[in-house]
Amino acid sequence: MSINRLVEIGKSALFTTQQAISVAGHNIANVNTPGYSRQVVSLAENRPENGSPGQIGTGVHAESIRRSFESFVEEQLLASRERLGEFTASSNALSRLEPLFGDANNLGIGSGLNEFFGALQDVATNPNDLSARTVFLSKATALAGRFNQAAADLTAAQGFLDRQVGQTITDVNRLTSQIANLNADIARAESTGQQANDLRDERGVALADLGELIEISSIEDSTGQLTVFAGRGHVLVDKERTYQLVAVPNLSNNGLLDVHYDAGAGPATSLSPVIQSGRLKGLLDVRDQTIPSLQASLDTLASEVVTQVNQQHRLGFGLDGSTNLDFFASAGTTASSIAVSLVNVRQIAASSTAAGVPGNSANALALAGLRNTDFASFGNVTFQEYYSTIAGNFGSIAQGVDGNLRAQAILHDQLTSRRASISGVSMDEELANLLQYQRSFEAASRMIVVADEMFQTILSIKRFLWSVRSTK
Repeated sequence: MSINRLVEIGKSALFTTQQAISVAGHNIANVNTPGYSRQVVSLAENRPENGSPGQIGTGVHAESIRRSFESFVEEQLLASRERLGEFTASSNALSRLEPLFGDANNLGIGSGLNEFFGALQDVATNPNDLSARTVFLSKATALAGRFNQAAADLTAAQGFLDRQVGQTITDVNRLTSQIANLNADIARAESTGQQANDLRDERGVALADLGELIEISSIEDSTGQLTVFAGRGHVLVDKERTYQLVAVPNLSNNGLLDVHYDAGAGPATSLSPVIQSGRLKGLLDVRDQTIPSLQASLDTLASEVVTQVNQQHRLGFGLDGSTNLDFFASAGTTASSIAVSLVNVRQIAASSTAAGVPGNSANALALAGLRNTDFASFGNVTFQEYYSTIAGNFGSIAQGVDGNLRAQAILHDQLTSRRASISGVSMDEELANLLQYQRSFEAASRMIVVADEMFQTILSIKRFLWSVRSTK
């Protein structure tokens, strides 16, 4: 073996171990980088040269730098992110509605109904007591106010979620543009024989973030570029081209935003009905199903309270002999519009007859008796029981979502741990690799030093022989 060949072998070992050290350092530097996949250097022998008595090795080279990656686990993680995004959005949205049912703090409609009928019972006990009548009118106004506040809170929550839908659509379009740009970068890099490991990791993070927002699927072509679909096969990214989602006000839904798909030709089509998971799914479910259902239930309760109280109140007589008066404004039959129409406490019709004013309290007792009356419009339950059903149904929905969120979070943590075991960086392993490559680098350096010493020895021998030949 010539000395030059020995130097070349040492040089190949130096360059290769230097690459390996760089990869190990890159892994260590990205130990906490989200979505990073550990990179591994594959070493291979250089092609040997023919010699005597046999082939002679020519050193080593880095054959590839590949990602530690398992597509099945990544697909499971993406599906988990979609469901986690849905349940998280639903849970956060529902938590904004929990103050509506603040009866534990005597702030809800249920406690307002109790106070209303309790004050009405005091009027029945002392029909000529103006202070009791004043308290009752105050409690009635407070009850109407609680209905009004609940309706306003529901409308505000719906508006907040609608803005979140619009922002999420913007985020989807931003991520699809990012994925398309990374598609181009990856194809350009890998067309020259490179392995775009870091670009693929970056695209994987963007894809996972997109999956958290909307249900997606994807396929990769031979150039390494992804085609990403949303809903039922609607293309969001086709290699380097993107298709936008558009927020379109739905006039039949109070102007709330629908998610539309813009294919670039013809009218945009609605995606809202076919979105099955992701943040958008959670937002749309609460905005378009849970809140309207609560609004309808509260409107039904308010309408029945107004109808039943007014109907009975018109049959009675006030202290001033007035009769046939509505207690609540007859036009206010929704939670947002319910209001007390009486302002004069003497006009509260506690008596059943003008002759009995003020001592007769039969009508006040009849009004108070509405508290325990079953109404067919509620399914033969009382005001309080119907309200409890509303609160109970909401609580059941919230508990179900929270349970799903906890279960999905546990599953996601398990999948994340599995990915970490495959793609994550082990500091102990990387430090061990660094030590191994460092020793290889030192050995290769020593090899070149030895080759240089051999070369110097040969030069010294040549100079000696030349000097001996010159003296002759």
